[in-house]
Amino acid sequence: MQVIGRSLRVVLACSLTLISLVLAPSPPSQAARDPASYGEFFGIVGRDPWYEFNTDPERYPVRTNRAFLETMMAEMARMGARWVRIEFHAEYDQPSGPGWIDWEKHDWYLLELAPRYAMKVLAVLGSGILADLDASYAFSHINVPPDRDGRNRYTRAFVERTADIAGRYGPALAAIELLNEPNANELLWEETNQQVHAVRPDIYGRLAVDVYETVKRQSPSTRVVAGSILFDRQEDGDRHLAWLRAVYESPAVQDFRARTGRYPWDALSLHPYFLPNAASVLATVRELRAVQLEYGDTSPIWLTEVGMPAEPAAWSPAGVLDPTPAELAQAAFLRQVYTLLWEQAPEVERVFWFKFEDFGTSHGYANWGLVRLLDSSMVYGREAIPWPRKPAFLVYQSLARPDALPTSRVAPPDDPNVRYFPETGHTLSGPFRRYWEANGGLAAFGYPLTEPFWSGGRLVQFFERACFEYWPEFRGTPNEVQLAHLGRWALGNHSFAAQPPPEKPAPGERYFPETGFVVRGAFLRYWEQNGGLARFGLPISPEFREVNPSDGKEYTVQYFERARFEFHPEAVGTRYEVQLGLLGAQALQTLGWYR
Repeated sequence: MQVIGRSLRVVLACSLTLISLVLAPSPPSQAARDPASYGEFFGIVGRDPWYEFNTDPERYPVRTNRAFLETMMAEMARMGARWVRIEFHAEYDQPSGPGWIDWEKHDWYLLELAPRYAMKVLAVLGSGILADLDASYAFSHINVPPDRDGRNRYTRAFVERTADIAGRYGPALAAIELLNEPNANELLWEETNQQVHAVRPDIYGRLAVDVYETVKRQSPSTRVVAGSILFDRQEDGDRHLAWLRAVYESPAVQDFRARTGRYPWDALSLHPYFLPNAASVLATVRELRAVQLEYGDTSPIWLTEVGMPAEPAAWSPAGVLDPTPAELAQAAFLRQVYTLLWEQAPEVERVFWFKFEDFGTSHGYANWGLVRLLDSSMVYGREAIPWPRKPAFLVYQSLARPDALPTSRVAPPDDPNVRYFPETGHTLSGPFRRYWEANGGLAAFGYPLTEPFWSGGRLVQFFERACFEYWPEFRGTPNEVQLAHLGRWALGNHSFAAQPPPEKPAPGERYFPETGFVVRGAFLRYWEQNGGLARFGLPISPEFREVNPSDGKEYTVQYFERARFEFHPEAVGTRYEVQLGLLGAQALQTLGWYR
């Protein structure tokens, strides 16, 4: 036998260190904050409902794909987001004119779905609210020299469309945001052959006044967010701040302030991309605040986009995916941004992470999301099932809604069919309870360490020594509940040379040609008497000596697809001489279990 200093121990130690960094409690706040506003601090950029029309023609023919949108909404709410940012789009099927809004693509989402989950909506009124099959309504026409009143044909049409939207939805839109990154706009750059990158500040100022007054007439409680400023630092200085100063000094904005004593917005928004760390984000916020105060503007700041991309780990049948370096960096950045801004920037009222989900591009995935959706890339799947979640999802939920984490303790239920374990504060019910009780219970699996939760479209629950998976396609059969492949996960990248098949197996010995390993003695007896192949899977290692990370002692072990067998000599001759390793508990010490 060999003693192996295994890669799992290194992974576990590194993961614990990273968890302490990613999930560490924050220092006491140095800024005045209303604790009641903490939940409202958390926003997320979601999937525009416009895109989910007729995407599931079997269940929702020529209608909004409600299953997709509700799955995503439920997951965002469970994560702790109180605000979702979406964008309106007009229809591109009219040869002339500014297009039209198909209300059916937005009504259910805004009037039923979002209220059902107590989700407030920030709606972006961007270039997409005017269609441009008619080239005269292309976005570049926003910079056509205005008339004496500061308006042009494009901005007048934009305000009319704003009136239509605000009039239809009223307070169902908790806030609207005027244009997306008007100071450094990619579409404008493309449409002008890389000649113009910004909306003229005087035109934006006039539009801001008109949109503000229009929205407030239709829905006084809807907040108007201006700016959506993309951080743009060039050799000649901070162009985004120069652009904002020009907006402040525009005739329409100056006139509005003279008339009303305020500016034509309820908040200014910022997109602090291209920055190396959270401290740089905080510095950029403070620079924006300094410009606001130059002009006597004390309106709050919203970060309506901030993010960092991270490619997720490759799929594994274990369901536990060790985080990639990019995932760990994303998770740490998210935690630092939210905690730093909450604690040290009281002027920041909302922070929207970009984005909930990864999305496909012509070059592959854009990995900005907190999740990747099952069966989704350039074309999304029928349902918004997260697979996998990234560690940043866990961090977001830990900050925004920690009570919803599967690991959070729950109160004892009143249902007599639910078994409660005060030792861990978790429950056991249904098929999982039946399987647990019929297959060895506490001695075999240990206590439940989570509530059941969905992972990759399948219901799972972690125990000290295993992870249960529910397979509804095998309902009513012995395979209805199966153990996850935690043995494969724990073995990591380590592999063993196959053992040669014995010429004649010894008594109490069995050779498995599928993987090339021998199981013998107490391990074979345990395997055969407690479920065998269906429960534990095939052996994937020989016997060897290993230090147990739970107690620091060295044991003889053997790995199987779904478990690690440990030989405990102090219990020879009892039912405890072979025990399953605490792989479920070990998995929960990493950032890879909540996938």
